[in-house]
Formats: sequence, structure tokens, C-alpha cells
Amino acid sequence: MVAVQQPDRIGDYTIISQLGKGSMGIVYEGQPADGGDTVAIKVFYPDPALSKEETRNLLDRFEREGNSLSRIRQDNVVKVLEAGTDGEREFIVMEKLEGYNLKELLELGTRFTLSETIEIILQLLAGLSACHNGGIVHRDIKPANLIRSSAGEVKLTDFGIARVVTDQTLTREGTIVGTPNYMSPEQIRGEEVDARSDIFSAGAMMYELLTGRKPFDGPDMTAIMYNVTNVHPPSPRFYNGALPDEIESIVFKALAKKPDERYETAESFAGVLRKLEQDLHYRDDTEAVLNALPSAPAVDAINNLPSSGAGARQATGSAWAGLQNTPPVGGTGSSSIAPTGGIIPGTVYCIDCGFANQADEKLCTRCMRPLLKRHEVLQMNSKQARKMRGFSSGDKFFMTCLSILMAGCAILIIWLFFRHMI
Repeated sequence: MVAVQQPDRIGDYTIISQLGKGSMGIVYEGQPADGGDTVAIKVFYPDPALSKEETRNLLDRFEREGNSLSRIRQDNVVKVLEAGTDGEREFIVMEKLEGYNLKELLELGTRFTLSETIEIILQLLAGLSACHNGGIVHRDIKPANLIRSSAGEVKLTDFGIARVVTDQTLTREGTIVGTPNYMSPEQIRGEEVDARSDIFSAGAMMYELLTGRKPFDGPDMTAIMYNVTNVHPPSPRFYNGALPDEIESIVFKALAKKPDERYETAESFAGVLRKLEQDLHYRDDTEAVLNALPSAPAVDAINNLPSSGAGARQATGSAWAGLQNTPPVGGTGSSSIAPTGGIIPGTVYCIDCGFANQADEKLCTRCMRPLLKRHEVLQMNSKQARKMRGFSSGDKFFMTCLSILMAGCAILIIWLFFRHMI
């Protein structure tokens, strides 16, 4: 996008500063004429390098966002106050949100407890329920589109690719829109999508909040899209051993490859989470389970923090200090499980689908493939090492014999030469 001079006014709002920019335009902070609270004004400024068709498509998305949001009045969905035109500029006026999006928090190394994760997902599902009941499928549920305030309130934003269910002109098959890490399999295939596609995306987000890892990550977009459509991620308990058993079935039901096997509505998904939260309060280890954190974030996430983010780096450092000082707590069974997570003793995780199996199982109970135990890996390694050591000894013997033979031939040649001279 080329540089755009900041306007003094847009509509009835005085422009104070620029808050950010994206693919469709620039977001400004504005002051209403009546002196009320400041607002966020998104102005449509397409890149001049785009073709007319691309610009038209972006404008359609921009207008669709304004129309979609203006129909929703729910606490967990960003509020649209006005949508209009100022000269040749189209704009949307929204409430100004304070806080960080979840993508920013995750990149800073923030980790969420089970209790915090449930609360975030419940708020997301409440917003999605209002959207779905209004006939709108968001289609781009991801951490970057969820703003979390310091008070813990979550707001769903960015309806630029939302689909109005009754508008058949916006449901062409073969069109892929969204973020691959969180897209449903049917969305990746360019098929018709409904509310259950957002359920899948919410499940992918929940998995990431519980584990600190994306469920279908890969080295490139092709690999990610393949993983979404074909691969079952490891159990969340693989990364956080203190999570309750029930969390696995809840997350995997939301991440089912077939829409018919997922939760039918956001309300049903939320109902299961509320029941889990209620049931956990009757356990002996309630506090430990609800405060369970995934394993520590990658070191690169700390090292790659922006140099200007001294405060964020300090906050992350405090989180690390808290993690290192956290004592282990009693988990289920006879073993002690630290709230920082880890592999559960006596459990074998399938290398094909990541499912948690009992140590005495020979086949994975989910994919029915042979389980490779730790001692078997060690035995294979030892056997391979012995085999290689055998080859090494044979090579040494062969080279020794060859050296003796060559030395003998050299001595024989020298002897014959001098004998002939005599």
C-alpha cells in the first residue's frame, strides 16, 4: 500500500492518529463531534497496484464486514457504530478495543491455564452463537481476530470474509478463504461451509491455547493444508499432562474431519465446556487441573521478541520465573504431574496419530498401528550400533590384510630388481 496522507476528518469524526493498516485499508482513531469516547475508523484504501477486479473484491469484503457487524449486538462481537461514505472514501466506525489480540500474546510466550482457555473459548462461542443465529458464518476464526482486554473480556473482530448464509452469490464452490492453520477441511477443499466450519476453527484455537502449539502446523502452506484434511494431531495431554482426560474427546470432537461428527452448534460446544468446568470443581485436584499450563514455549519465541517490546519481554521473563518456581502437584494416579505439563508416566503415544495408550498395549487403540515403545527404540539403536561395529571390525581386518599384501608385493619387486642387477 502506498503512503496515504492522514485526513483531518472523516464524516463527523476528527482523526487523532493512525492505529494500523491491513490489506483493505487503514484504521484511525477518531473523536466524535459530540466529544464522546474515541472510536476506531476503518477506511477503505486499496493498493493501487491491484487490478480493478481485485479492488472490487476487496471492496465487496469491506462492505460485507460493515453489513455483517451492523446486524450483531453481542458483548463478545466488536460493535459497529456506523458505516458510510465520505466523498470517495468508504468507512466503518467501530468501538475502539483496548488490549492485545491472542496471536500477539502467544507470540510473546504467553501461556494460558485450562481455566483461562475455557473462559476464552466460552466467550468466543457466545459471539459465534450470536453470529450463527443471525445467519453469518465468520470463516476466519483465529487468534489474530480475538482481542482480549486486561479484564479478560474477549471480542471477535474482522468479518471481512464472513458469509451471509442466505446470499447464494457468495458461496461459490472452489473459493478458498481463511487462514490454513485454522480452516476446516471442507473450507480448504473449497466446498460449501456452514456454522460447523467455525466450530472446527474454534477447536483448533482451543488446542493451541491448551498446548502452545498449532494442531496442524507444517513447514509450508501445502503441508498445513494436507495436515488439516488428513492428519490427527497428538492429544493435548501429550503437551500438558495435567489436563483432564475429558479434554481430549472434547477437542477432537470439535476437530472432527467430517462436519456431521462435530458439535452441531456453538451452544452445544459451550454446554460441554461448562459441564466439564462444573465437574472439575468436584475433584480433589481441582486447583491444579484448572491452573495447568502447557509445556514451556520455544526459546525462539522469547529471543524473537521485538527490541521495542521491553515491557513485554519483562512480563515474559516474570512468567518464566513463575514457571521455574512452580512446585509439582499431585496428578491422577500414583505419579506426580507438574502443572507445566509433560509426558504422563506409563503412557505410550502413537507416533502416527499421537493418541495416548496404556504402556502394555501393542497396537494404538485409535489407528490400530503398532506402538513403538521406548525400550524397543533403544534395542533397535543398540542392534544397529552393534551391526555397524561389526562392519567396522571387518573393514579394519580387510584393510590390514590388504596393507600386508601390498607391502609384500613391494618387497618382492624390490628383491627381484636387485637380484637382476647382481
